[in-house]
Amino acid sequence: MADLGTAALRFIQLYGPLALLIFTFLETSMLFPFFPSEVVVPAAAALLVVGPVSFVVFVGAATIGGTLGAFVLFYAFRGPGSRGLGRFRERIDVSEDATERGRRWFRSWGTSSVFWGRFLPALRSVVTIPAALADMSPTRFGVYTAAGTVLFYAAVGAVVYYGRQQSLFEAAGSLAADRPVLTAVVVVVALVLGLLVVREYRRRERGTCRNN
Repeated sequence: MADLGTAALRFIQLYGPLALLIFTFLETSMLFPFFPSEVVVPAAAALLVVGPVSFVVFVGAATIGGTLGAFVLFYAFRGPGSRGLGRFRERIDVSEDATERGRRWFRSWGTSSVFWGRFLPALRSVVTIPAALADMSPTRFGVYTAAGTVLFYAAVGAVVYYGRQQSLFEAAGSLAADRPVLTAVVVVVALVLGLLVVREYRRRERGTCRNN
């Protein structure tokens, strides 16, 4: 796994954002899901993000690759021969445990899990499978996927870039001061996710009380 990570970073170092796009595409499509993305993506940010322009390029490349890869996985599982991608299903190496974990999360949290699942390593790719099997609207799937993906990579890029220059607390304060819009978006997303968790918890509690 370490050798794969090293190879991926060398590839990104040589070919820059294009290599990052290919990496995120392969990861989210699960056509080659063996790279340790939790190591590769922050390291790629450290290599590629040196200023505002490179930050936008980093986020854009990662988002395009991640969103396109998610759509390959989505159409591969949405139905036989869907847009000609059904044949890829046999090439996707995903364990039954991972698939079942994605199904449980999707049943519990619904279509919103496609959005916030992009922030969680255990769900970032596999949540696409139950969304496809549930025949989720491609438009809604695309919007949720792109929104969650762009925010995830923007957060990774910002933390790595600012954290490399100063302490974490100073970086957070500097980011809030220099990028108020980005900070506001992150705060709103965090609040929305928190409200969703609380709402689901209360719904389950009410269901448990009724069953008892």
